[in-house]
Amino acid sequence: MQKQASELQEYADVYVINGDPPKDSRKLKEISGITIPVLLDPDLAVTRQFDMLPKADQPMGGMTGVPQMGFVIIDSKGTIRLQRVDLHFGQDADQILEILKLVEPTTFSAS
Repeated sequence: MQKQASELQEYADVYVINGDPPKDSRKLKEISGITIPVLLDPDLAVTRQFDMLPKADQPMGGMTGVPQMGFVIIDSKGTIRLQRVDLHFGQDADQILEILKLVEPTTFSAS
């Protein structure tokens, strides 16, 4: 994901939403070298809002209290245009970029 961050940011606002405590989130950011802004969601309110908690029939279904990896693309009017749980999220940044290129650059915001 980091490799495509600059290009993704040409088409959308890009954020990582992390449910970890601030200290752990900072450590993860340092280790990964990610420069995308990280928004903290310790009570998982955003995770719940976008229905990104694990479900029994999904790969992370046995886990509780953690958000699933994935992405949400929201247009400038606040309409969710695409939402996907994606265990290979960082590896699929090229696919997210292709989706964003299909629309006008100012139309979407990715969260």
